Amino acid sequence: MFSFLDLINHSLGYFNINTRLKNRIYTIVALLGDGYLIYVTARLLANHVWLRGFLYCLAVIFVTYFVYLNFVYFFLGHTSKFDFLSPYIRPLVAEEEEKRQERPRQQVNTASNGIYHNSETIPAEFEADSLEQRNLNKMVQRLLDAGLISANFNGMTGKEIVNRYQETGRPVDAIDDNQVPPYFELIHNRRTHRMEIAIGVNQMERMAVGHITKVGLTDIKTAHDKYRLYLANVTIVGGPHKIPGRHGSTIMMDGDYRLVPQVAYRHRQQEL
Repeated sequence: MFSFLDLINHSLGYFNINTRLKNRIYTIVALLGDGYLIYVTARLLANHVWLRGFLYCLAVIFVTYFVYLNFVYFFLGHTSKFDFLSPYIRPLVAEEEEKRQERPRQQVNTASNGIYHNSETIPAEFEADSLEQRNLNKMVQRLLDAGLISANFNGMTGKEIVNRYQETGRPVDAIDDNQVPPYFELIHNRRTHRMEIAIGVNQMERMAVGHITKVGLTDIKTAHDKYRLYLANVTIVGGPHKIPGRHGSTIMMDGDYRLVPQVAYRHRQQEL
């Protein structure tokens, strides 16, 4: 039975599942294990194996208590009034977490596609289909692994993350502010008629990770017909983030990365 539960636990690691859903699955798996412990305990007591039966009974109480706490938190969305241990466990976990987050913030990003005047650039809307989104998540993770961008919650401690969430009502992204990929460019895909954004370590290893749908308030087709467009800058946002948990703790949640592009433009008639 335990081998079966362990197989389920390891299998979940191969899938990109939302953290809250994954915790719900773990809770159900733990409930199945608890049921098996109850069965074994009952059999031991029925056969008068008192010592082992008593030890198994303690294990059942212990596991059932934590299954109950997790069920209330992950399925009902609030903390149980019978959660007596978290206030004592949390300071021990928080101390280690804050030590990791207090390390100096990395300054790793100086990428640029040149210098543009503010009057020449405008924000653009970014979208990614399922394939582009997978490419984006894969490429950002590659840049993180290579140390070319940083994700350290801007050096904030767990308490500061909770305070930021309470101020803004928004999760706090792991990716630091103003993280720019080493290489990025805007490509007109004539087959799909999209203005695609490609990023990478360099031009040779670039990957299409999304496309622009609007430039300012103008749809991309009209903008492309009237103007010559250039990708002035692009920053990485989103991805894994934290939200407040129980008793001042934080919970890491999965999320997809996104790009925030700035586009430079020049009227095509000016080139005539």
